Amino acid sequence: MPITVAMIEEKEFKTKMRGYDPVEVDEFLDDICDEMVAMQEEIATLNQRLSQAALGGAYAPAAAPAPSVTPAPVPPPAAVQQSAPKPAPRVQEAPAAPREETSEAAQRLLNQAQKVYDQTVAEAKAKAEEILNDANEKASMDMEALEDEKQALMQEVDMLKQTAKDYRERFLRLIEDQQHVLKAETSLFE
Repeated sequence: MPITVAMIEEKEFKTKMRGYDPVEVDEFLDDICDEMVAMQEEIATLNQRLSQAALGGAYAPAAAPAPSVTPAPVPPPAAVQQSAPKPAPRVQEAPAAPREETSEAAQRLLNQAQKVYDQTVAEAKAKAEEILNDANEKASMDMEALEDEKQALMQEVDMLKQTAKDYRERFLRLIEDQQHVLKAETSLFE
């Protein structure tokens, strides 16, 4: 079932707690209605030009006839109201073709939007994977560097322990030597 301007304007939504702002929704729906009216006028203008061209008439820009779907009265913006041309006599229109063309155009637009969405998601996933791989690689390199630093520190600790052990042994020998000297001297004085 095709949606008309009148259907949009007459649509009432139930209000619920913490729902959308009704004034904002109404304003947006009014904008949609204005856009639909403009599109219908453009379609009618193009159909009129097509009919004139088919009849072999010279191209004479004429005002757009009233759209085939009669919209409920919507006050257009002031700029559109001042520059709106007066309606010309109705030319017979092909009723289904504009809707089918509009529907096909909308479907193509949706398909393109889906492709852009899919491409954007794929690019985001690829970028996320690249960032993750870079982070893992950096972490791996940092771990290797830390492991090398740990090995160097362990070697330094081992060297310090060996130095401390050597110093202790020399110190103990020095004390033993001094004890022998002291014992020898005390035996002289007895």
